Amino acid sequence: MIKQFVFNHFGENTYILFDKTKQCVIIDAGCNEKEEIQELISYIENEKLLPQKLLLTHAHIDHFCGMPELARYFKIPIVMHEEGKKIFDIFALQTSSMNFQPIDMANVNFEYINYREKILFGDNYLLETINASGHCPGSIAYYSPKDASVFVGDAVFYQSIGRTDLYGGDLDELVSNINNNIMSLPLDTQIFSGHGPMTDVDYEKTNNPYLQQY
Repeated sequence: MIKQFVFNHFGENTYILFDKTKQCVIIDAGCNEKEEIQELISYIENEKLLPQKLLLTHAHIDHFCGMPELARYFKIPIVMHEEGKKIFDIFALQTSSMNFQPIDMANVNFEYINYREKILFGDNYLLETINASGHCPGSIAYYSPKDASVFVGDAVFYQSIGRTDLYGGDLDELVSNINNNIMSLPLDTQIFSGHGPMTDVDYEKTNNPYLQQY
């Protein structure tokens, strides 16, 4: 099952994936305020879910801000690509310029994962990691063949793609990774983006103007 929340003043999409075993993973916990963190924790505890990992698509603060506190609370690791650590260097700038709470990294465990590795939890619930870099370094998409769904962070949006004018962005790299690694998935694959509505591979291959230019 997939449960979606929308958090922080950037309207960031946070996802919880779980199955009948109640084991779950949390993708991009963008909880900025205490009330948002409590909303997520309350849902997990009320549903008796068992968090296994926090999965990060990319390290921009609107996707990362709730991760450390949840990692400490549930005693689980944050999983990310090691290249994403480059974004940590500008966290202070992001918090001051974008009105986010300061990030406390104390007592947080990280697991670094490479592209094409697999994450397994629950009853053979499998996620495959996909290179989605270009919006920023170390961006990962998480593909679930079982659900015919892919969680892409800020790589692809409905009729749009992620910004590449921020630190570490690269338009050619982003479009190449979208076309080769995401648009190559089965046409019925649902795309769950980091902001905005859900879409799918078939629709974006035909209607996304940013991809048609290349």
